[in-house]
Amino acid sequence: MPFTHSPAARNAWITVAAPADGRVLGTLPMHTPDRVRALVTDLRAAQIEWRALGVVGRARWISRFRDWLPANRQRLVELFAAETGKPIAAAMREFQLCLDAIDYHRTHGAEFLDGHRPRPHALPSVSLHLAIAYRPCPVVGVLAPWTHPLAVTVFDAIPALMAGSAVVVKPSSVTPLTVRALVGGWAELGAPPVLEFVVGRAAGPAVVDTVDYVHFTGSPETGRMVALRAATRLVPCRLELGGKSSALVLADADLDRAATGIAVGGLAECGQSCHSIERVFVESACYDAFLERLTAEVAGCAAEAGEPAEVMTSAAHVRHIHEQVRDARAKGASLRAGGSGHDHTFEPTVLADVDPGMSILTQQTLGPVLPVMRVATADQALPLLNDPCGPVASVWTSDDSAGRELAGRIVAARVAVADVSVHLAPAPS
Repeated sequence: MPFTHSPAARNAWITVAAPADGRVLGTLPMHTPDRVRALVTDLRAAQIEWRALGVVGRARWISRFRDWLPANRQRLVELFAAETGKPIAAAMREFQLCLDAIDYHRTHGAEFLDGHRPRPHALPSVSLHLAIAYRPCPVVGVLAPWTHPLAVTVFDAIPALMAGSAVVVKPSSVTPLTVRALVGGWAELGAPPVLEFVVGRAAGPAVVDTVDYVHFTGSPETGRMVALRAATRLVPCRLELGGKSSALVLADADLDRAATGIAVGGLAECGQSCHSIERVFVESACYDAFLERLTAEVAGCAAEAGEPAEVMTSAAHVRHIHEQVRDARAKGASLRAGGSGHDHTFEPTVLADVDPGMSILTQQTLGPVLPVMRVATADQALPLLNDPCGPVASVWTSDDSAGRELAGRIVAARVAVADVSVHLAPAPS
């Protein structure tokens, strides 16, 4: 009889399929906690010699890796596009940003890591000589999301390697193949064995339990668990969290500009970015006029050039978006554009008459949906915009002074006035 895997054996492997057409792209074995611990032990041993190379020696290997990337550009970009569902053009832009990031860190690494002697602040009668030096954490764990596995891996791993740390990357099980290819490229060069990856449900917690520094990018809910787990070991933890990034439209705004900017800020890359606009608060005096313009913009995006619907990376996440939209409509929101999808697609969507009792306004969506809420004034919107607050926000007004004043009252890390936040896109040449 033919050989069949047991359920346990099947569960020990991850099958990665292309969201655009369902074809199987590859399979990977999951890492058990014991395998993760053993790998981190090996990394910690290899890190000693890696650190001893000095910043110049490490920069040479990173430069060789940088040269390997464009030599393998087509294969990497096609793989990245296939497993994420991104268009080739978007994958190419992200790839170029990775090259730019490596160039930046290898150029400035020695400068950033150079110690210095600050002037001490002490009593005149006390003589002190201070020196500040930087020492790398032996092993850094990078937990990367399914939205940008290429960029997050390079943006987080390269500075750590330059500093003298070893790195283990744990990508999402939805998009692990590009990360595996990057780590394979490092090994192909014959570089010191200080860059590895692990994958699987148990691998993430095991990484947090074994490394010396954790860098997590993902949802606030998972971020809380990562932070608590790292705190029990007293290891440093850096969190890049998503949330509900918002836009606030005032009555004096240029409504055409605001509608165009917010449509781009919410729908670019299917809204699959923590920078994507997920809530729009609009002053009542211009609410109807703005909503009309925004609906026209979004409808135009949906039908542009007769292109097929953009593919989202995770089918499970499409179901999450469906549930948020159903919840909003059941509680009184009105659908102005889109609202449906299947498999790995969801239409660009506008919801009007939204209120804080709907999950679409309080829980991360990470999809092409723009819920619009009417507010009497900006002062009414600010408490809602700040709780929960996303990583970015934008204020749309023609009064720069008022825009800056409001920006100072928003707790998001980055606030733009009459513009959207920076997305993953290369600087203009």
